[in-house]
Amino acid sequence: MILFVVNESSGNGRGAKVWQQVEKQLQALGTTYRAILASNGQDAYERTAAQLCDTEWEAIAVVGGDGTLHGILPLLVGTGFPVGIIPAGSGNDTSRAFHIPSDPIQALDIIVSGQTRLTDAIASTSSNGEKQVTLTAIAVGMDGAVAADVNGSRYKRWCNKLGIGSLAYLIGFIRTIVKFSPRDITITMDGTVHRFQRGWLSAVANIASYGGGLRICPDARADDGQLHVCVVHGCSLWRILFVFPTLLKGAHVKLRNVTLLKGRQVTIETGGAFLAYGDGEPSGQTPLQAELLQGQLVFLTTFSG
Repeated sequence: MILFVVNESSGNGRGAKVWQQVEKQLQALGTTYRAILASNGQDAYERTAAQLCDTEWEAIAVVGGDGTLHGILPLLVGTGFPVGIIPAGSGNDTSRAFHIPSDPIQALDIIVSGQTRLTDAIASTSSNGEKQVTLTAIAVGMDGAVAADVNGSRYKRWCNKLGIGSLAYLIGFIRTIVKFSPRDITITMDGTVHRFQRGWLSAVANIASYGGGLRICPDARADDGQLHVCVVHGCSLWRILFVFPTLLKGAHVKLRNVTLLKGRQVTIETGGAFLAYGDGEPSGQTPLQAELLQGQLVFLTTFSG
């Protein structure tokens, strides 16, 4: 039996519409399933936790966005439960990384097929002791501030209604940059200390892209046994306006104001607290520690590259 965790409010209500299509197809296929209908990540966590010990589940499938999957990740890492996603969110960076089709029925085919891949994840602890598990990336600094602006906005809902959810992150960037103040950043990666002046952001990535397709760490793969960190530093405001468009294709990695690091354990300290967002969800603030959880997630995907 497959357990479907459905966030009906994902993508401004798209989650409920996608689930209608998926459930109809499940019934046509004669697939045995149970559905949890949730309204947010916390609700999904509580309802899923109550169900996991109840049945020998063949798989856990999320119908929603990156944030919905993020909400139940602590229940899944290290358990061996195969987990998949049918994308219905705004950014859908997880489905992009694992080549999950945007078409719900095609995505369901991958869930039903049962083909899996061992995947890494990120465990983090923020300044207040809050612990989280992240699959895609932890955004620290300006990108975290952008995520905060997007999540609390009306324009995100309108972008979702128009089917252009990724545009919300561009709007959030423009709104955030005019009031954001860079700070010195100290990165300790596997015991080696790196110091940066006028740091704008420091992203800890497990996959190549975040924020709806920004290729923050183009070489990152979810099964490469490494955390990839991108630091943008030493820039003026006008320089940042130049750097941002290059993130779309990953061309920023060649710029002198961008430093890429990789390892298995990282600590981020800043001269004044920076917000952190993992999988687009609040993850506290700096100082922040993160470590790799290698091969701790069994992900349903046909992608092996």
